[in-house]
Amino acid sequence: MGNIPDACHWDRECVTNSVASIFMQLLKGTVPKDLIRNSAFHDLASCNNECTLSISDYSFIKDLDEESIKNGVTKVIRFIDLDRVPDLVQLLISMDLEPGIIAVDENIGIDIKDELGARVNEALGIALYSIAAYDRAITRFSVAAAVYEGIGNISKARFMEAMSKIAKAEDLRVKASRLHDEGNHDAEKGMIEDASKLYASSVINFREAVGIEEARANEVLSMMDSSEVLANYYFTHGDIARAMQYYDICRNALSNVQGLSEEYWSAVKIKGDLCSAFYLLCKAIEEGDWRTYEEAGDKFLELINEGLIDELTTEGAVMSYRGAIDSVEEIDDAVRIYSKYVKAVSRYFDNVIRDRYGSFNAFIEEFRRGDYEGLAHVLNTDVNTLKLYVVGKFMVDVINEEGLSEDLALEVLAYLAGLGLNPLDMGADEIIEELRGFIADEDFLDRIKDLLLKIKNRLNAVINR
Repeated sequence: MGNIPDACHWDRECVTNSVASIFMQLLKGTVPKDLIRNSAFHDLASCNNECTLSISDYSFIKDLDEESIKNGVTKVIRFIDLDRVPDLVQLLISMDLEPGIIAVDENIGIDIKDELGARVNEALGIALYSIAAYDRAITRFSVAAAVYEGIGNISKARFMEAMSKIAKAEDLRVKASRLHDEGNHDAEKGMIEDASKLYASSVINFREAVGIEEARANEVLSMMDSSEVLANYYFTHGDIARAMQYYDICRNALSNVQGLSEEYWSAVKIKGDLCSAFYLLCKAIEEGDWRTYEEAGDKFLELINEGLIDELTTEGAVMSYRGAIDSVEEIDDAVRIYSKYVKAVSRYFDNVIRDRYGSFNAFIEEFRRGDYEGLAHVLNTDVNTLKLYVVGKFMVDVINEEGLSEDLALEVLAYLAGLGLNPLDMGADEIIEELRGFIADEDFLDRIKDLLLKIKNRLNAVINR
């Protein structure tokens, strides 16, 4: 099955029924005939009293417009009992369908009584929290807490109260970030301090949520967050000594963690490792030691390799290795650090470009226009680093096609970055002559030249076409 709108010839009811049919199939294993009749699947369904669909790939749903997803989910709600709503919400979370979660929230009231009402509001609160719809999440958590309290489930009530507090804290962090961008730093600081207090207060609620395994992990995470949110504020505002103190408190929270399952321990450890990385970066800034800068960079890069690829880790890695490069003296040390630096730069720009352009190919269309200064400004970098990133992406492609080691690409990029050489602006022979002052191995230089020629051909074919 391809794109639903094409199959339905843009019939809105057909699209809605098709989306609803998919969710019903995934949720219950069967689909009402009323949905199938006017849908893209009317020739693909096997029907008796209900119908079943033999479709294995539902990924195209994510490409549909928000209205189609919301309409489809809204129709599903009419066909299922309330006790299936938590399952529907979990399905939408697993499929990363934010419009669907919003649709459930808009169509399910908050005044459902008894334990079912508590479970529905809890499920919606967690889903809304996961998509950063904090105001909506706070409402759901608060109602769930009151219902659980009323039916005597005190542990669940305390857990929901704690979730409401951390949702409020996260909302304050978002608002504080906007104030920072506006230059209103006094108000920003007040919100950050309030967020820290909410995290600290939630620790008590999580501690009282006896018998809930997730509560212990969240208790530790809230302890870390109460320090980390302050640390991030002071780091951003240049008070490195104070930031270092709070990062130290955050990372030390790991020392008293016991009895967590592997799943929850992993989440707690990542937060602790992130605070440790920033602690080392602060220490390096304070002491000016390139070895500590490198150690911090390695910690960030380790987190990136574990899958934590976001603004904090990528910028932290780039900043750390850049600090080490500015102070290192020995060529072997410099090449090693530059190799890791270019990997961090690549990860950083992959992250930024994915958010801004959607794909590397879309970015290259912009790069091809030749306004490197303007593009570098938009991406908050310099032209040399921008060009290094582009060359590195093509170099890795060539390396993979040739069946060579990625370490070779990193080593060559390290020399290019360290000496300010770039195949976009220079010929292969010119670059090799510059490298001869640092590399005595002629065989290695020949390999580099061969690689550079292939990269030049690729760059000319893609960028200068």
